[in-house]
Amino acid sequence: MNITIMGSIALAVFAMIFLYVRGENFKRQARQLSSSLDGASRETKYLSEIVIELAKEEQKLLRERFIKVQRLGSPKVELLRFSGLLVEASESVISDSALGHKSVQQAFKHYVANYTPVAFEEFNSFILQQDTQIRQLWTKNNIHSYLDLCKACIEDLERAS
Repeated sequence: MNITIMGSIALAVFAMIFLYVRGENFKRQARQLSSSLDGASRETKYLSEIVIELAKEEQKLLRERFIKVQRLGSPKVELLRFSGLLVEASESVISDSALGHKSVQQAFKHYVANYTPVAFEEFNSFILQQDTQIRQLWTKNNIHSYLDLCKACIEDLERAS
């Protein structure tokens, strides 16, 4: 019985050492993964800032084009109205969606609800009545498509003038 007890103690000590070593390996691996995650988070933030800057530059160009079209006037009054809304909201939409807080449509809906007298449903029903390209750009729900939607609306207005 003495040998059995000694064998059990030795087995228990071996199991404890084994579990300790495994735990340390898991701890080291967790630190490495945490470090990698922190690096990826910093890179994502940096890339988001770049996207915001590039989108803001494009937004400035779109605003200038829209102002020209607005001065000339357009027979497409509703398109002019909603294109202005898209361009006006673009800076807020770009910031909110690039930082990952909201989707483009959620950011636009938030902007419309809080800063304009226009109802989001009115805008959405207008978009659904437009041609396929405009509807598709709206449904893609990303920054690039949003800017392309602004461009498409402005180009439509330029053609109508």
